[in-house]
Amino acid sequence: MLLATLQIVSEIPSTYESRAVLIISERESMNEAAMNAHIAAARQRATSTGTLEFIVDRHHLRGADESTDAAINRLREEIKIETKLTVLTVSYRHKDPRLAQAVVTDVVSAFDQTNEEIRKRATAEAGWLDSQIAEIEDQLAKIGLPSAASASPGTATDTNTARAALTASIDELNDKQYTQEQQIAEQKRQILAQRGIVESAQSAPGPQDAAYGALLVRKTELEAQLLEYASQYTDKNVKVIQARTQLLEINRQLAALEAKNQSGGAAAAPAIRELLALERDLIRLQSELEITGREKGRKEAALKNLPKNLPKADQGVRETETRGDYDRLISNYHSLLGQRDLMRKAGALDDGGPALFRISDPANLPQEPAGPKRLVLGGLALAFALGTALLMVGIVEVRQLFLVQDHVDVAYFLGMPLLGTIPETLTPVERSLKRRLMLVRAFCLVLLVSAAPATILALKHFDLLKKVLPF
Repeated sequence: MLLATLQIVSEIPSTYESRAVLIISERESMNEAAMNAHIAAARQRATSTGTLEFIVDRHHLRGADESTDAAINRLREEIKIETKLTVLTVSYRHKDPRLAQAVVTDVVSAFDQTNEEIRKRATAEAGWLDSQIAEIEDQLAKIGLPSAASASPGTATDTNTARAALTASIDELNDKQYTQEQQIAEQKRQILAQRGIVESAQSAPGPQDAAYGALLVRKTELEAQLLEYASQYTDKNVKVIQARTQLLEINRQLAALEAKNQSGGAAAAPAIRELLALERDLIRLQSELEITGREKGRKEAALKNLPKNLPKADQGVRETETRGDYDRLISNYHSLLGQRDLMRKAGALDDGGPALFRISDPANLPQEPAGPKRLVLGGLALAFALGTALLMVGIVEVRQLFLVQDHVDVAYFLGMPLLGTIPETLTPVERSLKRRLMLVRAFCLVLLVSAAPATILALKHFDLLKKVLPF
């Protein structure tokens, strides 16, 4: 019985679990309502019928007698997506470890598509805001009143007051520009120090050697160059196409180095990621400095375009004629500026904003099975076999309780000592029949004990056990 149970346990297939860990953006996590809405939308996309149908067809996950809808519903239940604070975990179990890794990779790609949609929407909204702000500034310049950048509802239209307000605003922008320049200088110093750490880490064997570090630095330079080209050229420009081609080639070489020496890059990878984060922050600070310079230039242009002081009578007539248009434009202008400031604080103006979901650990290729726990199942098999054996012994012994076996039983049941015994006298024929009966009983007992394991071994030998078992 123990042998049969252990054979069944050994036939239970091993399942492998692949996991991927995604980190939710820190800026997005500050707004819990928006973060929950984005996570719900991403989960819906990842487990939608279209996505799961693509995965089922691509990896042949549908059973022989299973419909597509049944396979999709089963896969939806088997894929686990768990969220804890700002960490999102995607996991899936399957008999084939490579198939489990491929399914998790496809599910994570749905979160990448959500990132891309958020970037496109933020970029389009930022472009629309900039065009509307520029249009209102042109209209304000045409009517000859102070630029809305320095005015607010209820501001005096006197030229001297407007000039003073613009001057004060330009002074503020000068201070802001100086602060940003200092931050950029400090950021460059940190990047220089971090590059020294990366170079020291790259001296160890593995993919983070001199060639790997040089490729990473070149990749960062190309990404910054593409950001600069985005505001000057279209996607079909020769320079843009050439830079993207070089970036794809560098990514391919980096992937080849990492695949060749997967175990040697653990030391330098954190330092390189930190260096890349510092360089991205530097690009963001430089973009903010450029925006500040542009805003300062607009205000300086508005200061130059201010009309000279007019006589009070003429000025009153002009104010009466343009007051309605001016107030309407100012109200719209400040509303648009407020929206743009909110987007800038959220980081949406930095190349569409930071990714909502950042892959911390990609889908791994599991080496050890996640289940079943064979040691526990083996213990249960042993307990089952011992229990079956005790039950059989009990059944046999219970019958003997109601029979007198020896002189001890006679003294116990009758309450008096045994005075003598008469031995059983058998004829040769009876003695032969008794021996045959004992042999038949022993044979039946051996046959009963070995029936279960013999049946299991026969099924396994002819490869029929997997068809009989429900898994």
